[in-house]
Amino acid sequence: MKNKLLFIPIILMFLTATSCQKDLTGNAITIEANTNDTVTYFRIYRSCEPGSNFLPQGSFNNLNYLGNGNYNYEIEKGYEETCFTITGTIPENNDSTGKTTVNIDIFYTEEGNVVGFQDIELKRPHGEQYIRYEFRPDTYIE
Repeated sequence: MKNKLLFIPIILMFLTATSCQKDLTGNAITIEANTNDTVTYFRIYRSCEPGSNFLPQGSFNNLNYLGNGNYNYEIEKGYEETCFTITGTIPENNDSTGKTTVNIDIFYTEEGNVVGFQDIELKRPHGEQYIRYEFRPDTYIE
């Protein structure tokens, strides 16, 4: 009888722990970015493997320019990749005042859980800057 009483809480704890775990990998992902300057070659690669010229291996898609410094991209549900890379180039800016900002937010479309974010702030004047941000969909913040 003592063993049964000890066994029941262990089973309940196990069931509770396994039911709380989420595996969101494969669910749709939304990428939103905004900047107060231009970003050229703003792209997403479905790989993090290093390639030539600072770029990842494989093909890419351009982030969609929505106007007014806003970009977005949707990764459709069902992907199998485990790592993605966002790249781009912030051109040289010779203004003597202000700053250049680029903010990238990545989250699961339906759940809203944050997969990653990158905030870049450059004091002007500044030279050309490269963006290379890798994220893994199996890592998220609740």
